[in-house]
Amino acid sequence: MNTALRTLTLTGAAAAVVATGFAAAPAQAHESHGAHASGASATATAPTWPTAGTQASPEQRRATIIERANFWAKDPVPYSMERTAADPNGKQYRADCSGFVSMAWGLKSSLSTVTLPDVAHPIKKDELKPGDILLKGGPGTGGANGHVAIFNGWADDSHTKYHGIEQAGRTGTAARDIAFPYDQDSSYVPYRLNGL
Repeated sequence: MNTALRTLTLTGAAAAVVATGFAAAPAQAHESHGAHASGASATATAPTWPTAGTQASPEQRRATIIERANFWAKDPVPYSMERTAADPNGKQYRADCSGFVSMAWGLKSSLSTVTLPDVAHPIKKDELKPGDILLKGGPGTGGANGHVAIFNGWADDSHTKYHGIEQAGRTGTAARDIAFPYDQDSSYVPYRLNGL
């Protein structure tokens, strides 16, 4: 099965949310190109979800996360811890794995593998839903060998592989099937964005 652009089926309301854009800050030409993954701040980074008369449902927000992730996957962005790339609205995010998740989640700035847990919480494997992440990192790691991938559904009935979307050094943005939790590396932990 080709997973390059696997997307969730959008309801009419979710499609309207995606079509109307995001209630985010105006696009910036560039954030600092010298930002390093371990130096990002998690202060005031909660996402501003789009509303079309009412608050978007969790399913609509998940569909939006996957749509935003696929925005980079459709035309793969080269990996960089120094450079930025635009989201669908032109807002710039660091082009590394945690910047990619920050973009997909619609955060106000690019977090790191150390600071993503500031806006998310650990969940169990059987709770994973599209838009959640598998994270190696968190407080106390200093970002050493940290990485994060977006979960986009199970690839098999036994839940040993999942459809993942990630920003990786060797490929840039890529959608691929990944062995759980991350190519058999047991140090990866499932997380969910707070409020989702």
